[in-house]
Amino acid sequence: MSEAEEPKVNPFTALGGTGTTFGTGGGGFGFGSAAPVAVFAVPKAEGEEDGEGEEAAVEEECQAEFKPLVQLEEVETSTGEEDEECMLDLKCKLYRYDTENNEWKERGIGQSRFLQHKENKKVRLLMRQEKTLKIRCNHLVMPGTKLQEHAGSDKAWVWSTVDFSEGEQKIEMFCIRFGSVEKAQEFKIKFEEVMALNETLISAPATADVDESKAEVDKLADEAQGVNLMPTMEC
Repeated sequence: MSEAEEPKVNPFTALGGTGTTFGTGGGGFGFGSAAPVAVFAVPKAEGEEDGEGEEAAVEEECQAEFKPLVQLEEVETSTGEEDEECMLDLKCKLYRYDTENNEWKERGIGQSRFLQHKENKKVRLLMRQEKTLKIRCNHLVMPGTKLQEHAGSDKAWVWSTVDFSEGEQKIEMFCIRFGSVEKAQEFKIKFEEVMALNETLISAPATADVDESKAEVDKLADEAQGVNLMPTMEC
């Protein structure tokens, strides 16, 4: 060491250490008596070994099973149309004649369909109200049924028949209206075609019942003569 250079003084000497490490000397502070502690280390729980903390940190998958209080079984619904084929399907608005009040009452808007049974080949006319699917017209197209154009409208037809839409046979007079003349004519052609087909299929013993029902239908038709349809009859 040259004479010009002064010896460097260790600033920690006065604190009792001989070097840069606390407590290594004989001073009174004694910082070096404890083991070194990592500044950013996460302390372990008592009895925890390496790796156990990581496994505990992983959320366990829930294995619980919750069973419904009521067990529901699938139920097959029957429409009664499973054994039939549709020959024609047209949207319409249907009315029935109310004999008590001498006026036409709306039955609803829906699909009118000619359905032919796959085995006996007989054809019925079925009309269900849209959305609710409630039956509004349900009858065999009987031979001799008169399909008449409603006065003042070339899109509406009127006829009388023995209907079964309410679960029991009842003489009804219906008026059906379509959105166009073309659909109305399509309905008329199919109606007459089906009527001729059913005539060849209906058995002879049922002829007497048909004649009796026809007489009641004709009487109802006479009562309805001259009764106008409701003004709100657009489809």
